[in-house]
Amino acid sequence: MEGAVILKGAGLLVFGVLFIWLGISGWKHRREARVSLTEATILKAADADPLPLSRWDRAMAYVQPILALIFGPTMVFLGLVLLFA
Repeated sequence: MEGAVILKGAGLLVFGVLFIWLGISGWKHRREARVSLTEATILKAADADPLPLSRWDRAMAYVQPILALIFGPTMVFLGLVLLFA
């Protein structure tokens, strides 16, 4: 039982730090138009240009980093509680 709790705590800690890092990075680059690797591969194969950003895309560029910066520290806190309690 203790090994499972330690694994869950460490997992929460690692994913929390990852979320914080992604939140900070996403907030810095929220105004840049980004293309995922999958979309870039499809566009390259089809020899096409990416579609312009929609209202939803622009809104999510603000919402996703904020959510990552909310849930990241929460996960770090819960991970530390599981490891040290």
